[in-house]
Amino acid sequence: MTADFFAGLERLYTSYVESFRNADGVLPEMIGLKLRHTRGVVDNAALIAEGEGWSSEDAFMGRAGALLHDTGRYSQWQEFGTFQDSKSVDHAQRGVEVITREGWLSGLTAAERKMVLAAVAVHNRKELPDGLDAKTAAQAHLVRDADKLDILRVFETAVADGMLNRNPEMAWELRMDGPPSPDVLQAVAAGVSIDYAQVKSLADFILIQVGWLPCGFHYNTALRLAAERKALEFRESFLTERCGHDVFEACFSRVRRRMSMRLAATEAVGD
Repeated sequence: MTADFFAGLERLYTSYVESFRNADGVLPEMIGLKLRHTRGVVDNAALIAEGEGWSSEDAFMGRAGALLHDTGRYSQWQEFGTFQDSKSVDHAQRGVEVITREGWLSGLTAAERKMVLAAVAVHNRKELPDGLDAKTAAQAHLVRDADKLDILRVFETAVADGMLNRNPEMAWELRMDGPPSPDVLQAVAAGVSIDYAQVKSLADFILIQVGWLPCGFHYNTALRLAAERKALEFRESFLTERCGHDVFEACFSRVRRRMSMRLAATEAVGD
């Protein structure tokens, strides 16, 4: 993919989002949030691709997947008033449908189109499906890592400016107070997958993000960026202020240790 093609894709995407403005010309707050999120994911994808030494062509392909990954969110919100897929539609599949209908990727080869659409289709799954070829899996991992990095930023910004309180939808309309579920806390501490059925509170929701940090990023560059942005420190401060230091001390200690070990191993390989 070339820089010119990506620039044209950005224009098409922006024009599509503009169609969701209200009659007064204002983007609904949650749609504006998704547009800013998308721009952040694109920026993260570029940083990760650079850090991993990708070619320019592959990097632009990754940025295209990042740009398009949440295409389905706009009509999802307009139609259902929620970003919860369980209460509406699979936003990744909706995105593939919109991208295909609009013909945004028609200038690419069939193989390139398939790769970008696959990255969009699987970005919201807990794990990548079996059967992806290595190059498609690499692109999908890039989008997923870039997405998680910006979700971390979105949460931090929403806490700072009060958007989280105005829009509990951002945290799945979970209970905003109370301690974490012991099962969720234990899963994060152990570095194992969280059963979302056990997620009952804002504390649990935040712990999902904490669980990404030591083992949820595929690329070392993504983990390094999360560490540099102090994602763990923010969540530790936020949760301990609400629920007390003793509740989270052991969990965060183990998470911090696993992050440090992976980062140290990465630096050793680089040396």
